[in-house]
Amino acid sequence: MASVRHDRIQELIKELASNIILFRLKDPRMGFVTITKVDLSPDMRLAKVYYSVLGTDKDVKLTEAAMRHAKGHVQREVAKRLHVRFAPEISFVFDEFPRKSIELSKLIDKALAEDEERRKETGREEPAEPSAEPGKNENAEE
Repeated sequence: MASVRHDRIQELIKELASNIILFRLKDPRMGFVTITKVDLSPDMRLAKVYYSVLGTDKDVKLTEAAMRHAKGHVQREVAKRLHVRFAPEISFVFDEFPRKSIELSKLIDKALAEDEERRKETGREEPAEPSAEPGKNENAEE
């Protein structure tokens, strides 16, 4: 179970890293970056900073290179502002979840649109209703 201090430092690292990347870094390779979460080790020596990038695969690769290049600067700036005895070593990890969720949402929208087209072609306006209420057995005597 994580302590309140651990959670507070984890959230502070997320906020500091976000602000440093957004306002202090001037790397032209850097895309539209969002810090999604931070996983801080129990001993608070290592911090995995997860980020997502809005854009193409090329934007992701360029941003990944920029993040690797800026790692030392971000770590130094976070350490200055954290006010702890040992500042955690920061590593950046690309978070696939936002991109995958967008792709999944597009697939769902496409499937719904295709389903709607099929309904229009067959002349049915609404989805088929189930023949009986769920959970009721039609053969059961009351």
